[in-house]
Amino acid sequence: MSLDLPADLSEFVERMIASGSYRDENELLVEGLRLLRTREQLRSDVDAGVRQLEAGEGIDGEEVFDRLLNRAHQIERGGVQ
Repeated sequence: MSLDLPADLSEFVERMIASGSYRDENELLVEGLRLLRTREQLRSDVDAGVRQLEAGEGIDGEEVFDRLLNRAHQIERGGVQ
């Protein structure tokens, strides 16, 4: 596959490879596509959450933080992974 990148992106790719962060252009492209896929999944998840809130399916913020705190304590005690 051949890509024509704008100069600023081409320079960025070269710097990332020169820094040792990536072996070659292919590895950097694969990582970029994985990040793009993750971003799209996050957008989808946020949209689903907004739809749930609009449907009245939300959870009180204090309850959310209580659940998170309890989960963190469980993880610290080695009870949940």
